[in-house]
Amino acid sequence: MQVRNSPVSARRPATSPSESPAAEKPNAAAPAALHQKDSFSAPASALARTAKVGAAPAGDHGKLMTEYLTGARPPPADFEQVIGYKPYAIQTPHGQRMQDPLGYASVPFQIGPVKEFDPAAKTHDYGYDLLRYFEKKGTPLGPDARKAADALFRKDMFDYANDQKGFMDRVKYRSWAQIYATAVELYSKAQGNGPP
Repeated sequence: MQVRNSPVSARRPATSPSESPAAEKPNAAAPAALHQKDSFSAPASALARTAKVGAAPAGDHGKLMTEYLTGARPPPADFEQVIGYKPYAIQTPHGQRMQDPLGYASVPFQIGPVKEFDPAAKTHDYGYDLLRYFEKKGTPLGPDARKAADALFRKDMFDYANDQKGFMDRVKYRSWAQIYATAVELYSKAQGNGPP
């Protein structure tokens, strides 16, 4: 395909007698398109400049969250600058998980198997921070993302419980996993499954 522009008329020499201050005024009949402002000339805010870096991809946000939490998808490029930490990966008997190094099982009065469920809690915290990250970028993830983070939290706790050798230990950890998972899911539902 060939594109041809219309020819541009030659410019008058600077010494032309017809040039005067009156001749320099723009023609009122000139099309407005010739005087459009360049959209790149205005300074953009830091958020506007980086918004596309962390824009939430279109599609299944539940799957997207699972990919982030399992390490199948790396953290967004500016996640550390926006949220304040760099997630790290651990290997569990049930697959890789990404972790919030500052996360912990935030249980009232620290009752129950807080230490045992700490890896699941750190992955869950990273998931919630991803929700906060995308909200800060102006492209919040849909409700399926928070549901996926909560579902993986539930799965990881029940995997830990089911891996126990003793029958009574399995029963004990399953009971606590059910309590923790239900509390988290009810809290998410109360918040409309949006960013916490």
